[in-house]
This record gives sequence, structure tokens and C-alpha cells, in this order.
Amino acid sequence: MMENEVVNLFKTYRETSEYNLLVSFKGRLSQEVLTELGSMIRTSLSTESKIKKIFAVFIELAQNMLHYSAERKINEEQKDAGVGILVVRENSVGYHVASGNLVLNEKIEFLTERIQKINSMNKDELKSFYQQQLRSERPEDSKGAGVGLIDIARKSDGPLVFHFDSLDGKQSFFTISAFFTKEN
Repeated sequence: MMENEVVNLFKTYRETSEYNLLVSFKGRLSQEVLTELGSMIRTSLSTESKIKKIFAVFIELAQNMLHYSAERKINEEQKDAGVGILVVRENSVGYHVASGNLVLNEKIEFLTERIQKINSMNKDELKSFYQQQLRSERPEDSKGAGVGLIDIARKSDGPLVFHFDSLDGKQSFFTISAFFTKEN
């Protein structure tokens, strides 16, 4: 039997005092959860001119977590679903949309090279690379056309920021963040 314990949210409250936490979710994603989180974002950002871009990046990061997280759980429909964390936060200059999930260490080199390549491109080069990827063969373990990270970079207002925290010899925690400047 589990005992009730004090959940100390004061530390989290203080840590988040420098920004407005619009959405925070940790767990197994499902279509229903994604729909609810999307509604929260649309409500929170209803006056923001970049709402469509921010929302699209949130959905892309969520889908990456859903499909590619190394941590898996069975959902209500008995389908395999990814587990991770999604955060949308606002500060005085803009919005950060971030996700984090476990990845196999064998994927780190590919992800690092891919994101560094994407970050080295300007908007026109990203557009060409996106079109090229759409016409090329689908990557072996891809659930889509392999354009998700490119699309995130095309929509965001700066380079993608990413980091790996090593857990053990097999897995690491992958965090990726996109930024949008405020225009309102």
C-alpha cells in the first residue's frame, strides 16, 4: 500500500518564476492527450501571431516522441506509444517548445549530425533540403518522410537546441527545443 506523501511544488514554482509555463506533460502520449494539450496551447496563445507555427512545432515534437521514444508503453487501444516530456513556456522575449525522451545511444550520432546539418542552413537551404527529402526514399526506421526536424527548423526563429544526458550504456535522454520570438 502506498502512503500519501507531501508533494513539494514550491521548488518547481520558484524555478518557473522566470517564465510562464503554458503546457507541461510527462507520460505516455495518446491522441486524446495530444488533442487536449493542443487545445490548451491554442487557448493560451490565441493572441500570438505565430500560433500556427508554434502549434505545428509542438505537434511535430509530440509525434517524434510518440513514434521514436525508446521508452514505450501500451495505450488504451493496445498500441505501442512513446513516453517522454513536452513543455511550452513563455518568457519576455518569446516561446520555447521542447520535448525530451529516451533514445538508444546508437541514434545519438545520427541525431547530432542531422540537427547540426539543419542548424547550418539558412531558410532557403532548409526549403530546398525539405523538398529534396520529400522526393527521396523514406529513411529505414522512419514513420514519415524524414522531414520533421527540417520542418521544425523552418518554422522556428533560431537554431534547434539539443542535448543528450547519458543514462547507461544503452540509452540517453534526448532534449530538443525550438524558439519563437514574440511579435505582439
